[in-house]
Amino acid sequence: MSTVRRLPWQPGSLLALYLGATCAVQLRASAGGLVRWSDYSVLAPLVAAALFSVRRTLTIGVATLVTSVAVYGFAIRGVSEGGRTVVIAAAVLSFGMSIVICRARLRLQSSPPAEGPGQHADSTPLNSDVQQMPDMPSRDTPSPWVTYMPPDLLPQPAAVEHAAWCTAADDTTRPEAHWLDVIPLPAARVALVAGSVPYGGDAAPAIVAELRAAVRALADMDLQPEELLTHLEHVLARLRPTNGSRHADVSELTATCLYAVYDPVTARCTLASAGYPAPTVVLPEGVVTAVEVPTSPPLGQMQPHAETTELDLAEGSVLLLHGYTTATPDPPTGTDGTVLVKADLGSQSGLNTMCQSALDVLLSERRYAHAGVLAARTRMFGSSNVACWDLAADLASVSQARKHVSQTLAEWGLEDTAPTTELIASELVTNALRHACPPVRLSLILHGTGLTCEVSDGSSVSPHLKRARTFDESGRGLFIVAQLTRRWGTRYNGHGKIIWAEEQLQPSEDAHTDGHTMAAHSGF
Repeated sequence: MSTVRRLPWQPGSLLALYLGATCAVQLRASAGGLVRWSDYSVLAPLVAAALFSVRRTLTIGVATLVTSVAVYGFAIRGVSEGGRTVVIAAAVLSFGMSIVICRARLRLQSSPPAEGPGQHADSTPLNSDVQQMPDMPSRDTPSPWVTYMPPDLLPQPAAVEHAAWCTAADDTTRPEAHWLDVIPLPAARVALVAGSVPYGGDAAPAIVAELRAAVRALADMDLQPEELLTHLEHVLARLRPTNGSRHADVSELTATCLYAVYDPVTARCTLASAGYPAPTVVLPEGVVTAVEVPTSPPLGQMQPHAETTELDLAEGSVLLLHGYTTATPDPPTGTDGTVLVKADLGSQSGLNTMCQSALDVLLSERRYAHAGVLAARTRMFGSSNVACWDLAADLASVSQARKHVSQTLAEWGLEDTAPTTELIASELVTNALRHACPPVRLSLILHGTGLTCEVSDGSSVSPHLKRARTFDESGRGLFIVAQLTRRWGTRYNGHGKIIWAEEQLQPSEDAHTDGHTMAAHSGF
């Protein structure tokens, strides 16, 4: 609650008026010599504590307490000691509670927020709520004027360790027209997103919010990066105002977006860009390079689609994406993908310090009006989290797959999960052997509170969930899988498709799962 600061306050006359009104109310409440409960003597200090400053709260609380003692202790005669004690004790307790409320308010207003990624006080952090970053004597903490995004506003996937910071070049109040995002994907993968509307007038922030929501929805479909950007261009076309709209200045609005997917199993990053600056990679040994991404036009120009780029990242590499808001329609000079290569990022180990150095470069020479940096340090899963097997194109491989699953879960300490996972794996492998083509590969991925079973094959035919009739001899495989898992789906690659199913581990197994995850990530 905020303090009411500007009220007419003349201590002499107003205090006398307050005491007179208090006496009149309490005397009337206790007319006839009987002690009646006076809500006023109890509620007045509490209301003052919620609205006024500490000094005024103490003044009102003391005045109310003194009046209650005077009225019930001296003015009213013939009242039992017990009755007086009850009413006066209630007034004392109310006064004490008002002091507690004031102290709690002061603590909330002055307590330092938890360390996390964020943004400038003039704007919203990555289109989210923001708090002011206090001055903390930490080597890895950005400057006090940089504000942050609380950690719970962005998910913390097991595939990367990330930090996100945003700020502004000056005291401008122009709203942001860019966003950064982290989106968890099936099989412990994660999507890193950076996008902006370079210049769209007053409608740009609202369009950015719509595009961010659209990217999250499209990411849930597990599309390839270039496919997602194609669908996002269709979304942008529908968001454009129609001719004759009062926002006619954005009828030719364009947007830029970078969509990258990192897989901790293969340590491979797949990305595509639509007119967006290339990301920067800081290798574990400190070498800073810019990713070579094919040049592609922004979204909205109906040009050829973006191309996909794949790169292998060593464990511990940092992928830097930056968002930006320009102040003019023309792109500023020196804002290509190599701008962050010039920053001294390789000598810094902390993600927060790395973000601050990157922001200093982006905001120097007034390149951008607003800028944000998302730094993601990659992790790689080992044998304690991943197991894979190549299966022969024979139905006899189904029983072999069940044995592999049983032995692996026993090694991971998940024997209770084995019966369910064996059934899921056997159904997925059977479908691949009957309806697809080789090569067939089975994988188990343990991540957090989830266990994912994947079966890949060489066919691009998509499976469909069916509801078999009573006397049908087939058609129940995916229905069983859907009933036993919290979610399942299909994604495609250059060699065919992958059908995955994710189980929710029981609480009793979560502690052991976290132990395996921490063992795999002991380097962070």
